[in-house]
Amino acid sequence: MKIDAISIFATVHSTEDPEKVAFAISTMIPFEFEIETSKAQGHFGNPMMFLEVNFRKKREIKEFWNNFMELISDQREILLEELEQRIDEDGFLHIRVDKQSAFLGKVKLVRGGDAITIKVKITTYPLKRDKVITAGKKLILEGIK
Repeated sequence: MKIDAISIFATVHSTEDPEKVAFAISTMIPFEFEIETSKAQGHFGNPMMFLEVNFRKKREIKEFWNNFMELISDQREILLEELEQRIDEDGFLHIRVDKQSAFLGKVKLVRGGDAITIKVKITTYPLKRDKVITAGKKLILEGIK
């Protein structure tokens, strides 16, 4: 059981400041990182930007995950209760964080809306959903050692 990768995504709408959205992401990351940006158009032709941060190195994954678990320490129970709905068939744990709250320095889990999305790839051998759920519970409760 391990976390193979963590990806963080945020959409910057035309009414938002990309620097503020990047700052909201940065409130969850305790080390230097690089943000990849890409531009797109919305359904009505409005300009949009996508921000993405990816972690693949063990040290970065461990540091981010353990810090994130501290930031949501008062909300871990919610994550545990919703774990089965948040893990897909490919072993990804999907977490959403309120963008506005993150900008203000408070990490608040949300179910939808305009959020920062965190995708956590949990690997088990063999890759079976029930094993991923068990591994997810352990990672939430104990962190990465």
